[in-house]
Amino acid sequence: MSPSSRSRPLHPSALLTALPGMIGFIPERSLILLAFGDDPGTINTSMRHDLVLDEDGELVDALVSVLDGLADVCSRNEVRSVVAVVVDDRHPISDDRYRRVCEVADERFAAVGGICAGFVVGAFVENARWQRVWVTAGATSSTSPVAPSGSVSGRIGDPHTSPTAVRRTVRTGRRVLAHREEMEEMLRPLPHCVGPHDGGGTSARLRVVDDPDDGVLLREILDQVLARAVPSSVPDLDCATVTRLGEALLRLQVRDAAIAFADTDLRHAAESLWRELARRLTGRSRASAATMLAYQHYVDGEGGYAGVALDCALNADPEWSLAVLLDKALRGGLPPDAMREMIPMCRDVATTLGVVMPDPSVEREVG
Repeated sequence: MSPSSRSRPLHPSALLTALPGMIGFIPERSLILLAFGDDPGTINTSMRHDLVLDEDGELVDALVSVLDGLADVCSRNEVRSVVAVVVDDRHPISDDRYRRVCEVADERFAAVGGICAGFVVGAFVENARWQRVWVTAGATSSTSPVAPSGSVSGRIGDPHTSPTAVRRTVRTGRRVLAHREEMEEMLRPLPHCVGPHDGGGTSARLRVVDDPDDGVLLREILDQVLARAVPSSVPDLDCATVTRLGEALLRLQVRDAAIAFADTDLRHAAESLWRELARRLTGRSRASAATMLAYQHYVDGEGGYAGVALDCALNADPEWSLAVLLDKALRGGLPPDAMREMIPMCRDVATTLGVVMPDPSVEREVG
């Protein structure tokens, strides 16, 4: 990409206003790292971690180790520049603690040029004041994704109505949440049997087949996803169906093949099914359903939702291997595109089971 075709550097106010829309909720007391590639106007990945300081105002060792891991991932993925954002309401935004946070991060990310800019905001609310506390020496508009000159402070807009937040709402039907806890509430456990499953209402029941093979179970999952493609007529799942679907997701080939929904126009219908199963199942079956949900969010670029789903999976079964893998990848800042690379293999698994999965989405948008 020639310099003339590169996007113009972002204004800090616009970037900070958009940030909650990127991660899906209003972050609090967090350290957020934004990684950019060749195009300074495009964020490759965002990484949020709780901001934990010791009594001297220094980053705790555990968080420094996290930064080392993130820096390694950025280096391997050819990240060109990194912006740090601190959100914290415990001290004035000009407090030297926050400059020190950026300084430590800059040291850890030396392999990718350090932290090109660091900003602090007390809270992500409309008209909140931000301040730049770090800028790499020698940064120019052609090397930094954020304009290196100009104001060193300013105010953010309304993060709930930013263009990024609006696009997310249109694409997913979800608004920017006020707190991460609202995501957790979406996975609050429900009784195994809920709703009008034994009479009245629309019920979705599976065929009774003794010792079904994997192809039969995958087709039954496909039927359930198709039934949810029309939101106004989502069927209730009876208890036997919930149990059977949970057992199906414990079959390795069935689970792997079902991952392919993540790249189709039925991905939101599949998300609805994984979410309900994760809420109504327990143990390993709950872990598998929640992991399917986490993968869907991950490849959609919804790291906040993916993280909550992975917490749910690992609480149900701390050793669930796919959940452990995705959790390490997410915490390490591995971009969604890297996770999406496994989908063609999942389609191949479905083919070996004799099931034709929906075609990949023609317009695959990730934000």
